[in-house]
Amino acid sequence: MALYSWESLTQQQKLIAAGIDIMQHKGFALLAGCVVMGRIDIVKEIPRAGTNGRDEFYNPEFMALQNRKQTRWVRLHENLHKALHHTTEYRKLVYEHPELSNMAQDFVNNGFIYEIDPNEDFAQPPVGADGKPLSICFDKKYLGMSFIEVMRDLLSSGKVKYVNFDEHIPGERDMKAEEREKLKQDIEDALRQGKILCEKLAGDESANNPLSALTQERNTNWREQLRTFFAQIIAGWDYSRYCPPNKRLLPWCLMPSHFAEATGEIIVACDTSGSMTGVYPVVFGEIARIAEDVKPSLLRVLWWDTQVCGEQVFKPEQFKDLPTAMQPRGGGGTSAGCVGKYIADKNLKPKALIYLTDGYLDGSYTTVQTQVLWGVVDNDRFVCPQGQVIRLDSGAM
Repeated sequence: MALYSWESLTQQQKLIAAGIDIMQHKGFALLAGCVVMGRIDIVKEIPRAGTNGRDEFYNPEFMALQNRKQTRWVRLHENLHKALHHTTEYRKLVYEHPELSNMAQDFVNNGFIYEIDPNEDFAQPPVGADGKPLSICFDKKYLGMSFIEVMRDLLSSGKVKYVNFDEHIPGERDMKAEEREKLKQDIEDALRQGKILCEKLAGDESANNPLSALTQERNTNWREQLRTFFAQIIAGWDYSRYCPPNKRLLPWCLMPSHFAEATGEIIVACDTSGSMTGVYPVVFGEIARIAEDVKPSLLRVLWWDTQVCGEQVFKPEQFKDLPTAMQPRGGGGTSAGCVGKYIADKNLKPKALIYLTDGYLDGSYTTVQTQVLWGVVDNDRFVCPQGQVIRLDSGAM
């Protein structure tokens, strides 16, 4: 026999009880570490619910309308915002499009809840004052999509009818950079703890959990990887000769040394979609430092969407100006194939080609006969059609 009834609990106790339910669910238990992170505050200042990325806030009048399943849904929704770093990443995009970004994040969260509990056996969308289910952001076409993918679709769709369910309080407005980084690390630790619990509850089934992607390790030491790529290009393995021999191998064997007659030009092809805006100053700052060291003969920057919309050429003495001299052009669509076509039409012969993109492309691609590197921002699902990939994390820049 139960020692309590749901109706006898205070609102704070109901929220805690819903959190315990989540921690005991074989699919949602992955969020267990996030559920116990931060405070749960009952406040009247927000219409329904909200989070700053660590703490959760709930309106007492709104929560009084919800049954146990609906309370679980609301807590799941807020903790998915925490798990997905929605209040601390994508800052520029969120400030430029506050309503649409809120909507895109809600589509992602609600899609996760649906994928794990499609029949509403565990959680149900909340109701309004009239007792009817609220109109929430949910569309099956967005299942499996990331925030950036949904955001791109909403931006291209024009005016969209929008219902603001909750408040995504941008944590970084009151946080310093080191505090944001600490919060991000805390969330990643919480997800790893939740993954262990989830595996215990679900066993082999945990491998099919849509939330498992949240715990994937991401190699975001992109600066080192970028420098390594440049070093490989400039290493000079174009020609070999035995005079002089390779001195490093002389104690063991006689091997040729390697040299290059010219470094050649490097092309950096930049996706001009809105999600990339805040990334370029950081990335080009690093490219400028590396280029001054390895000294390619030329750096050509291409700005592209569905076509190459702009070109900038930098000589070695201009490399230091790269971060401040950028002049992006375009912004509608992402067809990487236009870059290869442009290079062929102009008969360019780059030593290497570096794409900088969020990786959400239309599928077109034109192969380029050179070494290719993709610097991909916030998109772990991207598979490159040629070359190699380094992962860039906008939240860590």
